[in-house]
Amino acid sequence: MNGNNIHGDLIATRDGTKTCDLYLAAFFTTAGCSIKETSRDARKVYFLFENTELIEKLKIDYFTRNAKVDALTYADNVKSLKSLCASIMNNEIKRGG
Repeated sequence: MNGNNIHGDLIATRDGTKTCDLYLAAFFTTAGCSIKETSRDARKVYFLFENTELIEKLKIDYFTRNAKVDALTYADNVKSLKSLCASIMNNEIKRGG
């Protein structure tokens, strides 16, 4: 994968910040960031977020364990993103990909 690896599965690209970390993606969405697009490779689904000042702050808060979001909303977003990942993976399998 092209891009600069920032931390683990968090990748900076010219189009935004990309991650295959479902929990980080759920955190970003819970904190008010929108997913620009999704993509996948053979094993993972990637979530792309626009690079903003908020994303930069959220990355720091998340990895320094200082993040604060509503727990129930976060749990709901984790479930929603798991369903989205399953749907994306199943659609590729049905199309023969």
